[in-house]
This record gives sequence, C-alpha cells and structure tokens, in this order.
Amino acid sequence: MIIGVDMGASAVKVCVLEGGEVAFTHYEHGRGGDMPALLERLGIDAGKAELIALTGLSAKSSGLERLGRPVKYIPEPDSIGEGACSLTGRDNLIVASIGTGTAFVHAKGGVYTHLCGTGVGGGTLKGLAVKVLGERDMRRFDHMAMDGDCGRVDLLIGDFVESYGILDPEITASNLARLDPMATDADWAAGLANLVLQVIGTMSLLACSSSGAESVAVIGAMADTEPSRANFAKFQRVYGRDFLIPEHSACATAIGAARRAMCV
Repeated sequence: MIIGVDMGASAVKVCVLEGGEVAFTHYEHGRGGDMPALLERLGIDAGKAELIALTGLSAKSSGLERLGRPVKYIPEPDSIGEGACSLTGRDNLIVASIGTGTAFVHAKGGVYTHLCGTGVGGGTLKGLAVKVLGERDMRRFDHMAMDGDCGRVDLLIGDFVESYGILDPEITASNLARLDPMATDADWAAGLANLVLQVIGTMSLLACSSSGAESVAVIGAMADTEPSRANFAKFQRVYGRDFLIPEHSACATAIGAARRAMCV
C-alpha cells in the first residue's frame, strides 16, 4: 500500500494505491491539520504503508514522519503531471490544475515543467459567488449556473456580427458586460463560472501553443463540476483541442505524488 497526500492552500487530498491501482481517494476542505489523525479517521492503517508520498504547500507540516514509515516529498509540478498523465493515459499534455488558483504544467516524456500560474481559480469563483450572489454553498451555485444563461450577462461575438473569421458567434466578446436588468441570479452564476473557466481555458490554449502540447488535462476539485465540463466541452468544440477531465480529478495530484514516489 502506498499513500499519497496533497496538502494544498485550502484542501487536503488523500489516495491509496494497491498494486499500483487507485483503491481509495478522499478530498476535504482545510489544510490537513493533524494528518495522522485524519488517516486514522479515514480508516487507513498508515503503519502498514510501504511508502507515504507528500506534495503541496503544507506538506512539510504533515506530521506523518512520526508514524515511522518511509516518507518522500514530491515536487508539485511532478505530482500534477504524473497524476494527469496516468489518469488520462496521454502524454504531451498541458495540465491545468485548478485549486484556489490555477497552475499550468507541461507534461511530456516523464518530464514535468511548470510553465506559469494564475490567481484565478476555485477560490476566485467562491469569492465572486459570495460577494455577487451571497451564495456560499458551491454545489448550489453550480446548479444555479447550469440553470442560467451566461448569454444574458455576457456580450458574445454574435451580438456584433454573424461571423468573424474563425471566431464562433457563441464566443464571449466581453464577460459580464451586457448589463441586462432582466438577468436572473442563475444567469449571473452562469456568467461568473464562465468568466473564471474561460480564463483557465484560454491560458491552457496559449500554453499549448507555446509548448507544442497536443491536449489539455484539467484536474482539481473544480474540474469535475457541471459548469466546468460544459465550459471545456465548448472549448474543445470551438478550438479543436482535447480538454480531458479524468476520473479522480479532484485527487489527481495526490495520485501523481504516490505514483512518482514509486520510481524516484
């Protein structure tokens, strides 16, 4: 049994690998605190682990060393890239890892290069949801966004011309700029989600162009939400580039740390 732990800025992710396969994953908000106690609460007997792999901003404060099992610290870009490649079965990827902010990693041939990052991520969307709509429950926010129409708060290319070169008329020309007094809270939720996800999608495409990557993998807890899947499906349709959201995307970095620790 190999345990992987990703201790991020606002959430902790845990995985267990058995025979190299993902046997268990867990995601929860918070910075982890007492990790040995968390593993015990999850029913994971860390004393039987062959190896514990740690990554993330708070990894050095995990307290897992005191369990007496071998511990390896894996650089976050390596964990992000390894997790995305192993879960998608693809290589030569741009990995957009959406956490509180978003990191972009080029994964190719077992080499994982951090290209850039942005402060726009899940934390941004939560802040906008609270301040604009007074909504703190992000699951409820996601349902609102799927019920809304971002075309009622965004200006689209099609609002100005029927077509413009290669640009699809459904592409956003200006986020949140329509100022329609009839727009509902659900429409605003759709527009806010669209704003954050379009920034991430656009930066992913630019990273592909600069690195020669063939596809994009989107990981992190926000990746597997309905607004995320809908937004990146549109990016794939409009720009002809695969946007992959793998199973276990919320815990992909923990999985990548565990897999990487097996071979370094």
